[in-house]
Amino acid sequence: MHVRDKAVDADRAIDTGTVMGPHRFRNNQRMVPASEAAWQLATDNGMLGIRVDARKGQNRLRDTRTGHEFLNLASCSYLGLNNHPTVIESGIAALREENVTGLAMAECRIRLEVVHRLEEELSELFGARVVPSISCGVLSAAVLPLLASGHLTDTDPLVVVFDRFAHFSLNFVKPIVADEALVLTCPHNDIQFLEDVCKKYPRVAYVCEGVYSTGGHADLAGIKFLQERYGMYVYLDDSHGLSTQGPNGAGYARSVFRELDDRTMIVASLAKAFGSTGGIAMIGSSGKFDFLYRTGPMGWSQGLRTAAVGTTRGSIAVHHTPELGARQRQLAENIGIFDRRMKDRDVRGTGSHIKFVTVGDNDRAVRLSTELYRRGYYCSAMFFPIVARGRAGVRMMLRGDMTKTMTEDFVTVLEDVLEEFT
Repeated sequence: MHVRDKAVDADRAIDTGTVMGPHRFRNNQRMVPASEAAWQLATDNGMLGIRVDARKGQNRLRDTRTGHEFLNLASCSYLGLNNHPTVIESGIAALREENVTGLAMAECRIRLEVVHRLEEELSELFGARVVPSISCGVLSAAVLPLLASGHLTDTDPLVVVFDRFAHFSLNFVKPIVADEALVLTCPHNDIQFLEDVCKKYPRVAYVCEGVYSTGGHADLAGIKFLQERYGMYVYLDDSHGLSTQGPNGAGYARSVFRELDDRTMIVASLAKAFGSTGGIAMIGSSGKFDFLYRTGPMGWSQGLRTAAVGTTRGSIAVHHTPELGARQRQLAENIGIFDRRMKDRDVRGTGSHIKFVTVGDNDRAVRLSTELYRRGYYCSAMFFPIVARGRAGVRMMLRGDMTKTMTEDFVTVLEDVLEEFT
């Protein structure tokens, strides 16, 4: 066959989707129209684009156009550290001390001394070597293709298995990962599926979350078992778990993966319960530290800005005080209140600070969110492709800076509103 004939056959295969055609891992042509219709519903109900005055904190946000005050239950700042005086003042102090917003260059070449100190302080806080970045998503975009190609394990390429409920920031990288290795999607928390893959292939990596963004937890014990039995690599995003529990706020994942080895990497956002901004990768091998700084988006001119370094160091200081434990305990108490009172409802997220009430179609989800807002609580309506079709609902985020009374009052309102939707 001539070269031109091969090219024509390849074009035909692509056109018909019989070999490598589009939409193997994403399909904007279907997803965008479906999601935009739902977003328009939220817009029409005044649930998007709300402008607020936040000086009184997230328990008393005020709509600057209407004056409506409400408690924010859509925030991922699960401990309320994003307005802690120590965190705020540390960000301001860092700017004044360094007198530069950032070096605006790849940090593998030059980085501020204060960034080096930050690495050491984060590593000491979490008991692992820590690589900081401007976001957890940047870390995943940088690391996952290299994990797939075997460059983090010094092996041939791995088979990379994504949990079906893995966050969009992880799934977004699937097409790139698939250009390096075989990519599979695992039913949510299906340990048997994972074990079957591990039996079939000699090198497997599992990509999942610790605390899932629409409620629920990873089966850490099952994952750890497979790692110990088959040598499975674990890439775990614990963005929604970091700081919410554990000594020094080590997070949900570290409750089982206490000592990190060369088969484990935990990434997490500093912009949620930690109360700052940016992301971190906790790694077991210091030998990969400098290498990670040079990979993909990590090698671009997007280092942590000085203010972010400052607020992160301020939050580290809070993490070393008894106040962290007090806020963690209050969060746990609020979770207990919610779970006890809502135990007979169709609510996902038992034991988690992230709750999801399923109501069915998009319109019902937006109406429920709108009614809760009218009564003083902003909760996010969630719909396809964030959740499966026909499983739309409302997500609620509990926080450790909410009092017991605030939580009880919210659940009372939620129970009342849900009665109207049954």
